[in-house]
Amino acid sequence: MTAERRVTVSRRPVALGRSRDWFDPDDGGPDVPAIVGRQLRQALLTVGAVAALLAGVPVIAVWVPAPWAWFALSLAVQGGWVVLAVLQLRRAERLER
Repeated sequence: MTAERRVTVSRRPVALGRSRDWFDPDDGGPDVPAIVGRQLRQALLTVGAVAALLAGVPVIAVWVPAPWAWFALSLAVQGGWVVLAVLQLRRAERLER
């Protein structure tokens, strides 16, 4: 029979697959202001893309005077907003890891 050996861990280890670049080395916890800053920069890029999409629709509609253009553009804009929202959510979640 072998004797059981107990090991004392002084702090919780980092989960596998997690990067330690945003951890505070003093306490091992996440650096929340850094994470929020990165997410804010990403959100501002997404807002800029949405604004460009929104401002570009009337410009494109002026160049294409066909009556079906507004219908096609409205569908394209809605699809673009959904894609941008999904990308924003994925990037924000990735920045938290």
